Amino acid sequence: MPWGELAVVADGLGSRAMSHQGARAACRAALQAATAHCCTPGNVAAQPLLAALHAAWLENLWPHAVRECATTCVLALRSGPLLLLAQLGDGMAVACGPPGKASFLLHAGVTDFANVTECLHERHAPEAWRVASLEAADFGGVVLCTDGIAADLVAGSETAFAAGLLAAGHGSSARTQRREARRWLQDWPVAGHTDDKTIVCMMAPEGTENVR
Repeated sequence: MPWGELAVVADGLGSRAMSHQGARAACRAALQAATAHCCTPGNVAAQPLLAALHAAWLENLWPHAVRECATTCVLALRSGPLLLLAQLGDGMAVACGPPGKASFLLHAGVTDFANVTECLHERHAPEAWRVASLEAADFGGVVLCTDGIAADLVAGSETAFAAGLLAAGHGSSARTQRREARRWLQDWPVAGHTDDKTIVCMMAPEGTENVR
């Protein structure tokens, strides 16, 4: 897109009958909001963007009942020099620094550890979103994933996991990356964990430090 790049993952709540529709609607809504609010690269205000995402999500749900479509949402948006991370509910967002530089983990909310998670619902709740505005040049890539992956990681290993995943993808074709990701998710090492698993990586091109 002229304004930058966007990655989104959404995980519908299993207790809601149409949550899969809510997750799809959230991904579309994030793109719609970014397109509407990123006319000038690097000029991104998080709160108007998230309010627009919620409004677009409600529109995208029709004719389904909103309460049956509840979903989490995690996104990364690079626009000009800015890298914006935003997360509602469980899952994970990690911005990985290049060798010698620190990575950034968008920490989970307090309620996300008791089988209760924030989600998109009828009312927009800006206070429920965790948001970080970073310098894109400080990071070599971003990893987003749903709770089906994040919950199985050993505490404290999140940034190392993300960095290793990005390192494994560098130098390989998009087709190879997709094939390896599919094989890896199908052979998930945690026995009996059937939670939905979605993962998205944004990788900087070789020789640069800007997220692409």
